[in-house]
Amino acid sequence: MEDETMKFAVALPQSNRVGDTAAIRDVAQAAEELGFWAVSMQDHIVFDGVWLGCGAEDDEGRNDRRTVFEQLTTFGYVAGITSTIRLLTSVMLLPVRETILAAKQIATLDQLSGGRMHLGIGVGLSGTDRDPQVLETLSRNATVEMAALGVDVTKRGRLADEQLEALRRIWTDDSASYDGKLVRFKEIEVFPKPAQPGGPPILIAGNSPAALRRTARGGYWWLPNHATPDEVAGGLAALAESGHRPPECVLDLFWRMDNTTAGARAACRGTLENAFGDHLPVRNLVGTPDEIAARCREYRDAGVSAIEMKPVFRSVKELIGMMETLMTEVAPTV
Repeated sequence: MEDETMKFAVALPQSNRVGDTAAIRDVAQAAEELGFWAVSMQDHIVFDGVWLGCGAEDDEGRNDRRTVFEQLTTFGYVAGITSTIRLLTSVMLLPVRETILAAKQIATLDQLSGGRMHLGIGVGLSGTDRDPQVLETLSRNATVEMAALGVDVTKRGRLADEQLEALRRIWTDDSASYDGKLVRFKEIEVFPKPAQPGGPPILIAGNSPAALRRTARGGYWWLPNHATPDEVAGGLAALAESGHRPPECVLDLFWRMDNTTAGARAACRGTLENAFGDHLPVRNLVGTPDEIAARCREYRDAGVSAIEMKPVFRSVKELIGMMETLMTEVAPTV
């Protein structure tokens, strides 16, 4: 890994009832001041609000639960109110986005932010019974979202593979061409190029064999989600056997920290507890500061270099308090 020190990223309050401009501003600036490595955002254009991506079932938010601030637009705002913290898409649903426009938007954001963009990429759910059971509510949303945006779910993996190759062409070639089965363009000139040569680091999301193959094939970073330490270690071993050692392994999971284990678990009642059941504390960070520190050390020893946390919180004040405790009491011990 590039840096042996465990890094931490926190998801911004961009969705559900807590999705709010002031909340996004306050959390982004607090994260930078506290020394977080990155702030992150999810990606849904069409969203029914059933899945709880931000906040808690009993949070103080007042917005419509179906709220999702658009990822790239919002990062433009965040880039302007911060100066050093990285900006991580976790994840961008690449198949729902037009390739050339996405390349332009990402390159522009990388320039505006001074080279701080990091691109976590997912192909999205299929909206079928092949999706993970814990993501059943998101799977139902995917059925509507993919159809509304004209994505053939049977080709979304192949489309993402071609898009990733095409993005690199656009970001590196003065006159870019790509002739794939699903993505085609010829001799197009798209400027500015990203501030980071060759474009932002790309992280491939997912724990499946297909995600691991995509990570190895492109030489990308790996972004597993809700994985146990053993599963992370197994995935990294499989990547090494294929000849690829990701520069970074960034783990994506939910995070709730409280004075007691029971209090942390209680805050996750509803959507998250129903989705994960007894696996909630096994596949996420849920517990006291000491318990979370111990769990982070297990992930560090498994090969995780950064943890991207989607916090469960009732108010922005409570969230910033959790962030302060993490960086002052937990991070120094990991």
